[in-house]
Order: sequence, then structure tokens, then C-alpha cells
Amino acid sequence: MTQVEAPNRRERKKAATRARIIEEATALFRENGYQGTTIEDITDAADVAPRTFYSYFNAKVDVALAQFEEWAERHILAMEARPAGESPPEMAAGTLEQLTEMGYLTSQRLRDADGQPFPPIAVAVALSETEPEVAGRVYQVMVRFQDRMTDLFRKRLGYPIGAIEPRVIAAAITATWFVAVYGFADVCAGDDDPPSTDELGLIGLRAYSDGLSRLWEGRLDG
Repeated sequence: MTQVEAPNRRERKKAATRARIIEEATALFRENGYQGTTIEDITDAADVAPRTFYSYFNAKVDVALAQFEEWAERHILAMEARPAGESPPEMAAGTLEQLTEMGYLTSQRLRDADGQPFPPIAVAVALSETEPEVAGRVYQVMVRFQDRMTDLFRKRLGYPIGAIEPRVIAAAITATWFVAVYGFADVCAGDDDPPSTDELGLIGLRAYSDGLSRLWEGRLDG
């Protein structure tokens, strides 16, 4: 029995260490900026040795994007697992609910200098505005995300290979997340109890859906 439980304990410890490194790095990036934060700063804050950091991440940009990349992958997998017959907005709503339960949408976990909540996964997008290294990786992640979403909607809605409509839907899904991230700060500035980023994303998607619904209405019943 000990032989079975020991690896589980090790894996939990490794996961906790990795999460601590990510959280401390996130806080430092927001406080000191990306360029103003060194790997030594991160390891000191997380109370780990440099070699421990490099056993989880190859570079500073990897830890900056860790939650973002995990979110993107989990988002796609959850979308792919949604029941047949759901519209894209229904798929998105169910996916965001599932991701919230998994802890990937943690908008209440961190707070900014004014005490307003800030989602850790949004750090990558915020940094991409000023850091070319981060921006390049964010772009790569979102291109892969949108390509897989396009393929998903093409298959779900029965569009032929090469049809532009699935890519339009996928682009709208992608755009609503950016709307939520960038709009979050604005909402926080004027609301003592702001909605989470996932709620903002759904608001944005509903706005898009008024013009996009013709791309999936009728095809779901076919």
C-alpha cells in the first residue's frame, strides 16, 4: 500500500511546488514588471532553488504563460467534450462552468493594488501588450487554439473542409475572451463587486451571437 501512495504524495508535492512558483512569479510580474523580475527573484519568493525552477520551466516566459497555456488546452478539451446539439454559446457557457470548477478561472484569487480581483491567467495577455517575447508566445497559443476550435465547429456543424464559417465562429469565441480580459480592468474600476472574467466573456459572446447565430442555426438540427 505504501508503494502505491508514495508516488501520489510526490506528485502532489510537485504540483504544489509548481503552483507556488507560478503564483509568486505572477505577483512579481504585476508588482515589478516582466523585465524587472528575475528568475532569482522568483525562486527567492517561492523559496525554491534555481535548479528546482528549471526542473519545471525552461525560461521566465514559460512561467509567465504557464496558466494561460494550461487554460487554453483545458478549454479546448472541455469544448470538444460538450454534448452534441449544443450551440457554440451553450458550449462556451458549459465549458467555462467546468473550468471554474477545475480552478482554472480564478478571478477572485489575486487582487490588484486597489484590492480588486485579477485573474492570474490574464497576466500573459496583459504582459503581451509591452513584452515582445510574451506577445509572440501568446499569439502562437491563440493561433493553435483558434485552429482547433475551427476544426471542432466544422465537424459539429457539418461544414465542408475549407469553409470560412467555422473559422468565423472560432474567431468570435477567441475574441470574446480578449474582450473579457481587457474589459475586466474597466469593470473593476467602476464596480465594487465586479463579475468574473468568464461572466464577462459570456456577455461578450452573447453580443457576438446576435449576428453569428445564422451560421449555426438550422445546421444543429441537420
